[in-house]
Amino acid sequence: MAYRINLLSMAIICLLFSGCYESKYPLSTSSIALIDTRLLKTWIEENPPAGDKPHRVALFKFNKTDYTVVFGNDNDTATIARAYTTMIDSVPVLNMQGIESEKPSDRTFVFFKYAFSPDGSLQTWMINRESPLLENTQFSSQAAFAAYIKKNIHDGRLFSELRLFKPAHDASVKIFP
Repeated sequence: MAYRINLLSMAIICLLFSGCYESKYPLSTSSIALIDTRLLKTWIEENPPAGDKPHRVALFKFNKTDYTVVFGNDNDTATIARAYTTMIDSVPVLNMQGIESEKPSDRTFVFFKYAFSPDGSLQTWMINRESPLLENTQFSSQAAFAAYIKKNIHDGRLFSELRLFKPAHDASVKIFP
């Protein structure tokens, strides 16, 4: 049951950001991560696809290395995840993991490269499951996965299209109905 709940949680995240690549391996451990305080706020999607409501994302500092992430979806409910930043060749990448399952082995990761524009907007690119670089590629360990992503971190084909978020000073993510 817990495994199905975790899969549902990650499916919701992937629906919010269609095409996400799920991995049982993170890019690094959270023990070496640092909090990027620029992320700590509520964000709202700037240019959602036609017909979609803008997505809302709130990031909170959970401890000295991890964030709590809340995604607001179209029906005013939220999905909660944990995340931490891995630096790869000076590129910050969020390792995001659904937290609904009590068993860590049931939790998968999705990944977002991010940057900030001069106006303070958050730019995100998700590692895309439909990338030709990931086609027919299997990873036997965390080290193999991390090495492969590091080798391809600057190749745009690894990522989905740019998604922009602006600070949502007047909005929040509704967690409870």
